[in-house]
Amino acid sequence: MLISRLAAWFRRHPAWARAALRCIPDAHWHICIPEIGCLRIRLRRNRSLWLRAPLTHEWYPLAALRAFVRPTDIVWDVGGNIGLYARWLATHLAARHVYTFEPMSENLGELDYNIRNGGVADRVTIIPWALSDVDGDVNFQIDDIQGASGTICTVSGGAASAGRLALALPPKTEKVRSRTIDSIIDGGELPAPDVLKVDVEGAERMVLEGGKNFFASAMPRLVVETHGVEVSRQCLEFLLDLGYTTAACVPEEVDQSRHMIVERSYLSRMIDRYDAHFVMAAKDASIIPAKLDYAHR
Repeated sequence: MLISRLAAWFRRHPAWARAALRCIPDAHWHICIPEIGCLRIRLRRNRSLWLRAPLTHEWYPLAALRAFVRPTDIVWDVGGNIGLYARWLATHLAARHVYTFEPMSENLGELDYNIRNGGVADRVTIIPWALSDVDGDVNFQIDDIQGASGTICTVSGGAASAGRLALALPPKTEKVRSRTIDSIIDGGELPAPDVLKVDVEGAERMVLEGGKNFFASAMPRLVVETHGVEVSRQCLEFLLDLGYTTAACVPEEVDQSRHMIVERSYLSRMIDRYDAHFVMAAKDASIIPAKLDYAHR
């Protein structure tokens, strides 16, 4: 409770938050998360996992995945970070196999540790690639200050990540391998996914475009976190054009339950990134629940 109150105070006082951020060591720490178990984090860059209850903060995508994932499913976890979702998919939802895509080299050691320490290495495979709309090496913008996340430089325009900007640090990049969903599946390199969870810091539309043939011909279910109103609108348009039924996490003033089927008419009303922050999509409309709730909300 005290940590939550301090976190809320710092969010209201960004100058103090930046000063405090400099004082947090980036040391390893272990936290225990219900339904997942012990997870190794870094105190500074993964601080959202101890400042907020992860299962409460991420209630919508977790509930969406619970509605979509079956024990027979192959799941692609696109944007694996340090393994929270891969662990949850393999343990709590008992997915048949999870392929977790994480291109950021500084995350790979943590991801490997958390998969092995969670006892799910036989059902989780780490793929050190970014997914986008191109095959080849790309520049990848790293946030080693907050979130331990990154994005393809095409998205960021070469600007420093938010965490580094907050401390007036220059951009930090690395070369990573980028692949498209279509080339991976066409080449038979990995089994086609039944479900995709996508969290790629603004490159969501690029990931979808890279799998356009697959999404047009198959029926995978998707849970996508979008970053920005324009990319939210683009992703919804893309999915609707391919015959998907879409739902999204919407503001309470739009729907009190915060879960709503999204028709094309809603797109013109979107003005904020949280107007459709998380999207769930399926070609079989019957599997999208009318009500989406989760015990940890």
